[in-house]
Amino acid sequence: MTDKQLDKTLNIGSEIRLAEGIKKHVKIGTIALIRQVREEMDGVVHKFSFSIGRKKWEATDEREAVDWPKVEETYKKAFNLVLVEEITEKEYEQIDQDGIAELDNLLDRFLF
Repeated sequence: MTDKQLDKTLNIGSEIRLAEGIKKHVKIGTIALIRQVREEMDGVVHKFSFSIGRKKWEATDEREAVDWPKVEETYKKAFNLVLVEEITEKEYEQIDQDGIAELDNLLDRFLF
């Protein structure tokens, strides 16, 4: 059995780089996983990168209220659903611009 066949058997897909020395494997999307990710992300309409470090927005005439810390936490949960190796808090804090871009697109294959 080749490494590629073994990875497929173990539901391990491609590898992504989040920062220097931090690489993670993406799970192969199954129907159950796609459902789980879609349920977790239901109602989230903003990109991950836009939610980082923002405080809550109160509702105004032009926009609805947004709980940005909650949106960021929702993304973190979804990332850990689709990654074989979860992102630790220490790793999360070290993710660089390229890693943020990877995470911005990571869930697309499960949501669209």
